[in-house]
Amino acid sequence: MAMSAMDVKRHNRVELFRAVLKKGRAGRGELASELGLSLPTVAGLVRELSGLGVVEGAGELPSTGGRRASAVAAVPDARFAVGVDVTRNHLSMAVVNLKGEMKAHERPAVKFAPTEEWRRRAGETVAGFMDRAGAPPGLCCGVGISLPGIISEDGKKLLRSHMLDIRRPAGIVLPLDAGLPQRLFNDASAGCLTELWGEDEPGSFFYLSLSNSVGGALVIDGRMVAGDNQRAGEAGHVCLRPGGSRCYCGKYGHFDAFGSALKLADPAGGRLEDFFARAEAGERAFARALSSYLASLALMAVNLRMLLDCGIVLGGYVGGFLGPHLPRLRARAASLDAFQGTADYLRLSRRKMEGAAAGAALHFIEEFIRGL
Repeated sequence: MAMSAMDVKRHNRVELFRAVLKKGRAGRGELASELGLSLPTVAGLVRELSGLGVVEGAGELPSTGGRRASAVAAVPDARFAVGVDVTRNHLSMAVVNLKGEMKAHERPAVKFAPTEEWRRRAGETVAGFMDRAGAPPGLCCGVGISLPGIISEDGKKLLRSHMLDIRRPAGIVLPLDAGLPQRLFNDASAGCLTELWGEDEPGSFFYLSLSNSVGGALVIDGRMVAGDNQRAGEAGHVCLRPGGSRCYCGKYGHFDAFGSALKLADPAGGRLEDFFARAEAGERAFARALSSYLASLALMAVNLRMLLDCGIVLGGYVGGFLGPHLPRLRARAASLDAFQGTADYLRLSRRKMEGAAAGAALHFIEEFIRGL
């Protein structure tokens, strides 16, 4: 169906704003050339975006021999979105601006319970965080809530979560400002959104979330695939070692029992950073535990590669610490690979901290930009 004149104008306005966001600072002529629009059209769109408060004048560009052209720039902090990652024992919270930058984050201890008391406390915690971060409700596009479980297609209910002991559909709405939209996300899917953000051609990949529970998200041609039952990417419940360690779901040998961040954090008093510091310092017990972890992760990665034949992104809490160990992990994976002698298809997430919280927030940033 052909686009109406109004649809074309909105499309051009959105694409112009994305271009300004990406460049940081640009002239109208440069934008007209890049987007294939006339200079008067660009000038009109810039005025409209300026009226919305998301673009502003940014001085003049260097002279190229003639009159210096005026520049425009995005106003990234004109709007924000908030992400909240719910775990059994914490709330990880992040404020993200229009450029996808994390402006603030906190991770207070708030033990989950399916009660009104938890909902009240969580709401107060998030509201206080927003106030401290300078993200008032009037400038907030929405609050995304990430949870370790199966989420309904409309993002309104947590259908099931072994980790949070939710066995039947439950609505989780925090008592925040009535004008703030809220939406639920699976934690791995939320983390995956950070990989899609800002990519011109994200292609196909599998996002493996290595947090307190293990999850995943499959991206095909730039789009996440949910599956028939909203369960695509449930890597944590792939049986990796039949008869092996017991998974939190009650079954044995699932990858979660080998790949969870808790597997590493618990021996270090619950602090993942302390585990890696001690392993990297050469403490024998921690070094051996890391070696065992990498062996299981390499096996899982190769299985995913054989099934999907795409890149694999390692995210979640553990992903933020794997940088120094990526060559070793790739070598282990390559030794198991039947088709190639390298495992450069393994890469780390671009978001090193609070990936699920940031991803849940980015949903609302993208929604705001598309609605300009």
